[in-house]
Amino acid sequence: MATEGRRRALGQHFLRDSAIVQQIAERAMEEAAKHRCNALLEIGPGKGALTLPLIEILKRPSKSGDSPEIKTFLLVERDRELAKHWQEVAQEMAPKNSEISFQFQVQSSDFLDLAENLWLQSSPLAVVSNLPYSAGTAILNRLARQGEKIPVMILMFQAEVAKRLRAEPSTSSRGSLSVWIQNLWDVQKFLEVPPRAFSPPPEVNSEVVVLTRRETPQIEGTIDSSGGALWEQLLKTCFSQRRKMLRSILNARSPWHKALELSGVDPTKRAEALDWQEWRQLFKAALVR
Repeated sequence: MATEGRRRALGQHFLRDSAIVQQIAERAMEEAAKHRCNALLEIGPGKGALTLPLIEILKRPSKSGDSPEIKTFLLVERDRELAKHWQEVAQEMAPKNSEISFQFQVQSSDFLDLAENLWLQSSPLAVVSNLPYSAGTAILNRLARQGEKIPVMILMFQAEVAKRLRAEPSTSSRGSLSVWIQNLWDVQKFLEVPPRAFSPPPEVNSEVVVLTRRETPQIEGTIDSSGGALWEQLLKTCFSQRRKMLRSILNARSPWHKALELSGVDPTKRAEALDWQEWRQLFKAALVR
């Protein structure tokens, strides 16, 4: 079938395990309430495995303190046919429906191409998504830069990617993505999701993680315009040759050589082995190199 082939190309694997779906939906709403979010964003709702349970939770009578005060529920769907379906649902759920106390909106677009003002209309914003494998890290990168407006995200990734996001120092999964994300966000494993929970089943396991915005970054000065760019360049360089020691990567020909000397960080270490104090020392030295 042509549409099925296109959806496979979009990296879409539709959730079908109702027990897992309900756990994700309930956790998303708990986190939204905890962080007093007034808007909810779902990226790639597909056929609505998560969307419909989320709507049902939002319809529940509100009890003080245990329900999010969601005023806007926004879906962003790349598949035109699916987006059209959700736009029709949104029309049926207009404010005239007394059961609905929130605006249900739909954007037919690739999230990575969607202008910020069209998905960051309200904040604090909670995000929930079964992310497509092909674009998961790119979508996360865009979301993670909006920490001032997004306090919490409940996201599903390919298990290998999720493992990288929460990887500890001195583990093989630790990389530049691990350090960059954990500098800004606390990452906690929530659920393991096997292939059989999807249709069509992927060839790998998936994992749901909860990302909670840190009040302040692990490393001061890494989110302003100049410091942020420097920080990302430093990470990219340090992890560019994972099997090599820092002294080989940040050698005399490297613009970061002086920073390594000034930092006091052991030059025989690899980037994946550095703890947060060592990253602080290296970044501070890089600012004055």
